[in-house]
Amino acid sequence: MHVLYSILLTFVIVLTLPYWGWRYLATPKYRGTVWQRLGNVDQLCNGHAINTPRVWLHAVSVGETMAASELAKRLPDLLPGHELVVSTVTKTGQEVARQKIPHAAAHCYLPIDLPVCLNPVIAAIRPRLLVVMETELWPGLFRALARRGVPIVLVNGRISPRSFARYRRLRPLMRRVLADGRLYLMQTEADAQRLIAMGAAPQRVVVTGNLKYDQALRPPDPLRLRQLDERLPAPDAPVWIAASTHPGEEEILLEVFARLARHPAAPRLILVPRHPERTPEVAALLRRRQLAFQLFSATRGAWESPVLLVDEIGWLAVLYRMAHLVFIGGTLVPHGGQNMLEAAAWGAPILMGPHTFNFREIAEQLLQAGGAALTRDADALHAMLAALLEAPEQRQRMGEAARSVIPANAGALERTLTAIGALMAEAP
Repeated sequence: MHVLYSILLTFVIVLTLPYWGWRYLATPKYRGTVWQRLGNVDQLCNGHAINTPRVWLHAVSVGETMAASELAKRLPDLLPGHELVVSTVTKTGQEVARQKIPHAAAHCYLPIDLPVCLNPVIAAIRPRLLVVMETELWPGLFRALARRGVPIVLVNGRISPRSFARYRRLRPLMRRVLADGRLYLMQTEADAQRLIAMGAAPQRVVVTGNLKYDQALRPPDPLRLRQLDERLPAPDAPVWIAASTHPGEEEILLEVFARLARHPAAPRLILVPRHPERTPEVAALLRRRQLAFQLFSATRGAWESPVLLVDEIGWLAVLYRMAHLVFIGGTLVPHGGQNMLEAAAWGAPILMGPHTFNFREIAEQLLQAGGAALTRDADALHAMLAALLEAPEQRQRMGEAARSVIPANAGALERTLTAIGALMAEAP
């Protein structure tokens, strides 16, 4: 099965090589990553003691890396003497990993899931444990490590209904892939049942909760807050943050913002695209609507334009401090939403569209508590924003309700550490 998988993957890579060549030339986020993805190990070999045991932590992108950051801080206490190596798939995930997990012995990109690329990297890392965040199921990587007797733990696991439908059709393949994992720590009972239905052994599946609640409990970085104070003064108007937006949403949000300009309490807008490399595209939308804006990267102590376009990563969590209202991106288009808890931690009232399947449990908790409201189109969003701009007391009640959801659902970090510690105690 794994031989067939490798052959098919190689065929797909060769077939799509012109596309990836074009993406490499046209998209900055792919540049400078190719050699590591092909298995180059120079960075991994530098500075490593030969006999030092290592934990390999893998998180695909920004959200998973942020969720893993506190776990990464605690792993050295749980496994004394172990070095940490962190891999990501995306360039933005890599940047966040270097910021949030600076104590790692090495940061790298996950190699292509083929033996010729994987084996040199595994030989360089020599991991004693692989910790994989959320839904990263790589058949080649799992098989290579299982053959070497390396325990594999999936942490903060989730299987969305959409992904489950696809995985169910591949159940014979997934059953073999999941057999290589030693422990699956899932966010919810529904996630656990989906994974078991995909072929995971029930005794290896445990519900530990969602690390994102624990992440949201952490106090903000004081240095980052001071840097924000130096760069961006609070305006004398309400602030609406449109966070982690995706293609197809900015047009709707800018239409709503233009209509709000006629409101007595017209807000300023902080627009944060999910992927900063889309800044030129979003800037073109702003110019088309004749909305004056300034880039966050060029802001040095003054915010004069109606719109602030954030073109740097790592700032959203502290920008929420300025928010009177927050819209969560990825929810007006069928992307599935982004993390709402960072905004909730600051006590911000949260608005979101109907597409929240990637964060369904969190969205439901916020809606039930009264800390969030659901909107389906531009008219509904405009009506909600206009009403809340005129009702500061209601905004405060919503914000307090949103914040209360976090401590009520925390505790996943300790349960996760306990489960990993028990597994490693049993390992030879």
